[in-house]
Amino acid sequence: LAKALGIHRNTLRYYMSAYGVSRQFSTLSDIDLDALVRKFKRDKPDAGIMYIVGYLRSHGLRVQRR
Repeated sequence: LAKALGIHRNTLRYYMSAYGVSRQFSTLSDIDLDALVRKFKRDKPDAGIMYIVGYLRSHGLRVQRR
């Protein structure tokens, strides 16, 4: 986002903090996350972690890799 705006990432973080904008991970139970990942892997068994993260983001979820 910072690159698209033409500003440094620290400047973006500063303004996000100043205006109370935060990026948080989605609240999702392990069971629900496992079900989504299993469904994805059943459809695309050779896909890697970045494809799974993209799949989750396409469903409006933001999760940590680990």
